[in-house]
Amino acid sequence: MHGKLLIGIILILLTLGGSSHSQSSDLGLSVSPQIFELDVFAGQIIEKKINLKNLSSVPIPILVKTTDFTAHDYSGEMEFDESLNDPIIASRKWFEIENPNFIMDAGEKKELSFAISVPQNAEPGGHYSVVLFEPQLPSYYFEEGQPKTIPVIGVLFMISVQNLNLEPVIIEKKIEIAEFKIPEKEKILNFLGRIISAAQASDITIVENKPSEFFLAVKNNDIYHHKISGKILIYNSLGKIAGESEIKKTTVLPGKIRQFPVNISSDAPKFLKFLPAAVSSFISRNTSIGKYRVVLDLAGENDNVELNQSMTFWAFPWKIIIIFIVLAILIFLLRKRVGLATKIIFKRRF
Repeated sequence: MHGKLLIGIILILLTLGGSSHSQSSDLGLSVSPQIFELDVFAGQIIEKKINLKNLSSVPIPILVKTTDFTAHDYSGEMEFDESLNDPIIASRKWFEIENPNFIMDAGEKKELSFAISVPQNAEPGGHYSVVLFEPQLPSYYFEEGQPKTIPVIGVLFMISVQNLNLEPVIIEKKIEIAEFKIPEKEKILNFLGRIISAAQASDITIVENKPSEFFLAVKNNDIYHHKISGKILIYNSLGKIAGESEIKKTTVLPGKIRQFPVNISSDAPKFLKFLPAAVSSFISRNTSIGKYRVVLDLAGENDNVELNQSMTFWAFPWKIIIIFIVLAILIFLLRKRVGLATKIIFKRRF
């Protein structure tokens, strides 16, 4: 599967009630392949097969349905969409299933044949559908008064209709960074008043600790989907890497904005290596001070899409600093009192 957009469709639970146990929990289906990525041309007919297996201990009647899908901005959560009915756009109408209704015996394997007929006037770009295998269970299969939970399995189709125009559509920025910033919760509070206000006016970001996460969102302006991956590196004032994060490969559909989770891992200094990893990491993150530079480097799979951006921030662990100051004052006062007491005792004895 390619990124979180595709996670969750392999086993969809259509719940018609609560979450109590019922006999349908014993049902199970598997499909192979789980996804088809097809580059096609208008007027082309593609014939494929899906391997289906009944993992259950009982026969299951199956209904095969096809629907289009899209994704929500930022979250990438899949959403079934049958609002479009024009065949030049709605790819679900391109499918012809050989036998959309059948019964699978317990443990049976089946090869399902189907054809995709791309219309002559199909719109160039990405078209996204899913073939669903839905068990058709009789009412007596469920216990009376229990919720009906039916496992539905799906196969994704990401179909790219190629543009045959002699003058292809030119998109200046197929992929762009919509947002790349440090979350507000990571930034220092306005307890410094004028200093913080002045810093914000100068586009200077001040954080209490070295950020553990960043907010990253990428927008796809292209008519095709792209798979984006990369990394983020944090450099300290000496130019050494102070933290990094891998941006895992994620699919961004056309016209959509997709948020990428970014969690920063930091290597503890060598002199803290003797401590447990969790402790040394905590100390390293909460005692970081000074100027840092963040470099974002993204790229698309099998295309020439490259995205680079950088930012700077200042780390000022004010709580730790205050604690050290208070401890220093207490130690100074304690030493002073100990010294005074020692002098008094010494004078009395001699």
